Amino acid sequence: MRTPREHRSSRAYRTARTLMFGIYGTVCHWCGHPGATEADHLIPLSVWPDQPIDPHALRPIHGVNGNEGLGCPTCTRRCNQERGASLTKPDLNTSEDW
Repeated sequence: MRTPREHRSSRAYRTARTLMFGIYGTVCHWCGHPGATEADHLIPLSVWPDQPIDPHALRPIHGVNGNEGLGCPTCTRRCNQERGASLTKPDLNTSEDW
């Protein structure tokens, strides 16, 4: 079994990450703002450590590795670190109850 560090440092992962940005662009799937520079596993590696390396299982997300560690250039959230190993998105406060 690969460790998460070995998973992210493999050539296959780097290729999948590049393909993921080609497929989904750089809009962060967590906050919805452009400029994401990291890849987020939809199912965290802590939950499924041996998941296959697949660009369709990744999504663009802001984090501390891009934008000089400042996170999202629009809302300044560090989305990847905020999400952690959760499987769900945060609750959105809307102007109406649905």
